[in-house]
Amino acid sequence: MVLKKYVYVLCVVSVTGLKVMFENFVQHNGYDYAIFDIRVRKFNRTITTLNGTVTLPIWLDNNTTFSLDLFHSRLGNQQFNHYPMKLPSCGTCDFLDNVQSSYGDHLGSLSNLPAIGECPFSPRDVHVIDFAFPEEAIPKVMPRGLWKALITGRKNGEEVISYYVLVKAYDDF
Repeated sequence: MVLKKYVYVLCVVSVTGLKVMFENFVQHNGYDYAIFDIRVRKFNRTITTLNGTVTLPIWLDNNTTFSLDLFHSRLGNQQFNHYPMKLPSCGTCDFLDNVQSSYGDHLGSLSNLPAIGECPFSPRDVHVIDFAFPEEAIPKVMPRGLWKALITGRKNGEEVISYYVLVKAYDDF
């Protein structure tokens, strides 16, 4: 009976106390497609946010397809293992439309995004102001540790842009 209560409490605590914070944002290449001038800053004692500007210097359409690879470091020591989650690749416009329709409530701190259905879209600056990781987007079973999300854009099979975001998932007791 005591073991059953212990397991129940452990499950409730492990599901409810998860916090995710940005650690780093790095662009590897593709400065002729997009310039990510984004930094992670400490917003207050409990949160980090993304701030900066994404400059899109050229017209973009669905010819550039994006893919996402996830890597996990259980101990948070940057010894990453490729996480076996498969997400479909899609074009630039489809990707932005999907993000805006699925997570539009959380994108209030992003200004000058292309409208849903606007394809191709014109060169522009997208401003990112105090964008915190949306807690509602966190899966309940997300393992703790350091996560690296590598986003790669390809045009005609050739890599034209890549960047990654590091986030840290930890228990918030």
